[in-house]
Amino acid sequence: MTRRGMGVARVGQALGLVPRQVRLAARAGLLDQHEDGTFDADCVARAAADQRRFMDALHREEPLSARQAAARLHVSRERFTRVARTAELPVVERQWLRRNGRDIEVCYYRTADVDALLPHVVADIELRAAAALVARSQAAAKAALTRAHNRERAKHARQLLETRRTDEVGDPVETVLWAVALGGAHGRIAPRLRRFRDDPRAVALAEVVTHARLAAEELERLAAEATGPALRALPLLARPNEVAARLGVPALRVAEHTPALHGYIARSKLDELAAVPPEWLLLLRGDQELARVAALWDREQERVWELERARADAVMRDAARAVSRLSDEAVAELFGLDIELVAGLRPRSGRWSTEHVEEVLRTRPAWLGDAAAARAELARRARSAERRAAARAARRLAWRRAWAQVFGVPVEDVPESVGRPTPAAVRAALTAPPRWAQASDGDGAGASV
Repeated sequence: MTRRGMGVARVGQALGLVPRQVRLAARAGLLDQHEDGTFDADCVARAAADQRRFMDALHREEPLSARQAAARLHVSRERFTRVARTAELPVVERQWLRRNGRDIEVCYYRTADVDALLPHVVADIELRAAAALVARSQAAAKAALTRAHNRERAKHARQLLETRRTDEVGDPVETVLWAVALGGAHGRIAPRLRRFRDDPRAVALAEVVTHARLAAEELERLAAEATGPALRALPLLARPNEVAARLGVPALRVAEHTPALHGYIARSKLDELAAVPPEWLLLLRGDQELARVAALWDREQERVWELERARADAVMRDAARAVSRLSDEAVAELFGLDIELVAGLRPRSGRWSTEHVEEVLRTRPAWLGDAAAARAELARRARSAERRAAARAARRLAWRRAWAQVFGVPVEDVPESVGRPTPAAVRAALTAPPRWAQASDGDGAGASV
């Protein structure tokens, strides 16, 4: 501390302030602070002499959050935030806090500035009240217009319904349409009529019935009255498949030019169209035939393309096989041996594939490029083949002897092609003896192996 300076603690004791208030007073210019951070003693003495004025001035400098400022003005936080944004209230401090896993920014405002915002708050309250009053007036006027519009729409809807009411069977399409629309508006359609409820005309007419605002009892009565004629009119409607079969075009295309309900049209109308086709029906038939011919052409082109591709694939496979095989002359030149030796050294497949030739060149056996070693390899292979043939003959002979013992026949009667005498094969042979066993006298048949 300098000669005329006081520390924060002494200033707080002299004025009854905490260190935060002391620093706030310094920032607000209520206390003079030296460069070394101490406070002017004379300024502190003057503040202590008139402490009430000093404290009032200090309280006006206190920072307030939005919640505290709203409570001070006795308004909601949303209203204070809106008014502060409109009045461009300066922010004296900003802090970032983490609450509920989120970082939020807290803004602080000067108390004196918040108090000065009171006229703006009053104006906002009055303006919003006036706006709400005007909005209610406008809403009432709009509601009145809407009610008038609904009444007028209901009136026109009732007039339209009066022209569509049918008591007995007239046009079967219109009779069924009327019953389906009334049932859709009522929420209950007869089971045999439910197939038509998704038709666009039925949906539109059901909406008109709804706009008519009929009483529930009246709507139920009308729906019940219309159901009987509609059910009696059903046999007078031709199904879509019948329409397509007789007219040669899809029923939905016919429905674009004549009264229909979900593809059903009146049988009388169907007979009329079939007897004297109008121009639009002839055009539809032409389009249908053109589409059929185009589809046939596309299928034929697809078949031709498939054949061409199959032939091309066959040619490619033949070319691949031709390229993947080497002749004895080419292999002899690669191995440096005579053609006769190369022919004897062929693999078991009987042909030199490029993969096998590459494997031989990579492993380089002892007979590669050496005629003597190649002849020795041929001799070794011949001996190995003889050993395999002898082992195979001995194995076959053992099988024949086993079968001869089973059926009690000479070994010579058992054919060379007989299979291995496994227990399952023996049981099957005893159940259905082969021809060579049936030709024997049967002595010893049934013995086990």
